[in-house]
Amino acid sequence: MNALHRFESGVLPLVRRLRLSGRVGSALSRVVFVFAVSALSTSSLFLAGCPSKDKGDVKSPEAEVGMEDALALLPGNAIALATVDGRAFFGSQTFGADLAKLVEKYIPLGAEAGFQASRDIDRVTLGSYSYQGIDVAAVVVGRFDSAKIKQLAATQTPTKGGAPLVASQYAGRDVYTLNNVGFSLLSDTRAIVGTEQGIRRVLERIKDKRVKRDVAAWMIATIETSGAALALAGDFTAQPMPPESTRQIPPALVNGLKATRVVATFREGVQVAGSLTYADAQSAEAASSVVKQGASYSKLLAMFGIKIQNFDTKVDKSDVQVTVGVDDKSLRQLLASAPQWLGLGQ
Repeated sequence: MNALHRFESGVLPLVRRLRLSGRVGSALSRVVFVFAVSALSTSSLFLAGCPSKDKGDVKSPEAEVGMEDALALLPGNAIALATVDGRAFFGSQTFGADLAKLVEKYIPLGAEAGFQASRDIDRVTLGSYSYQGIDVAAVVVGRFDSAKIKQLAATQTPTKGGAPLVASQYAGRDVYTLNNVGFSLLSDTRAIVGTEQGIRRVLERIKDKRVKRDVAAWMIATIETSGAALALAGDFTAQPMPPESTRQIPPALVNGLKATRVVATFREGVQVAGSLTYADAQSAEAASSVVKQGASYSKLLAMFGIKIQNFDTKVDKSDVQVTVGVDDKSLRQLLASAPQWLGLGQ
């Protein structure tokens, strides 16, 4: 899967279209931004990863029934799964402080809820389930002040984003909504965040005792890549991309596309490796020609202080394999440009 070119040719225009869609509220756009900005920092995509086994992660009694496993909580028919190690990004000695400042500026919850994203988010595992509008569910591992959040909703105190939290019940659990995005606390260390439909799917799985891994094995293997600061797996076989989602993507990149994988690691900046899997070798060769043209974007990005390093692509049977690097200085430049790219302003 081509991380850089897919981002430039498809992800960025898609994010902009989603932002302009009337079905996407401002709060949800900000949540999408929190996930996207981490991916922007690695020239890849959308907050996250393998089930958290962090030593500091205090397990709730519900862990006994498998609820500590993010990939078991999420429905298995995801178009894409994304994983980001929040601690790796926020803890970076070079750009962590810049990322924290940017995320805190746009996330709609803050001290009034006892929450600080850069301090309290460890990992997020996100599943996307539809090409039409936004339909996502994410399992966020971190620290949450359930008592303060409950009081915030009960008193209708305005949040950092300006709107109050609205509390409701679904499947026997509290659900909090802020404009068009919601969340439900499973414990003080785990929350389900996403669209209304996405949250409901997860809560229904819990209520019906269907918490088990239904995700495809190859997607799990990608998400659980050891040492990955970010990983993405996309499956286009069950739900092929509709024409309206691919208008700004070169046809050779999407014709016959079956799967996409991306893994990013920290090593002298960020190194991204990925692959695009096609139905046959001929389609892969055609896509590879388009991907190689992505090298020309390196010169354009260099004009803005963003240096792409070690850009390489090759074809292995029906796979197009891509590697690309971004140095620390360029990551900081990407963060500075993120609000303009996503249309959020200053």
